[in-house]
Amino acid sequence: MTVNVGVLARFEFKPGYDQEIAQFFAEGRAIVASQPRQTCWYAFRLGATTYGAFAAFASEADRDALLSAGGPKLSASVAHLFAAPPTFDKHDIVEFRPSQP
Repeated sequence: MTVNVGVLARFEFKPGYDQEIAQFFAEGRAIVASQPRQTCWYAFRLGATTYGAFAAFASEADRDALLSAGGPKLSASVAHLFAAPPTFDKHDIVEFRPSQP
């Protein structure tokens, strides 16, 4: 498996939206799963209202396909949940080691 690029998203939610936040990430997971090519996707919590998501891909085209269908579009549809606009930063993967069974 070749992994060359990734995207790191950061989300700062308004307090009191726990159910909506869970739904947001469930919808994000479904969007990622519908993509023809993704290698990994993780959503994580950094603080009480700060969350992130990371996805890695073999190519820039695969990453751009997710970004055009995924996080930015979904985020725009629930903009009222955010204390600050989400960020979606593109990155190059320097090293990748898949987990062993």
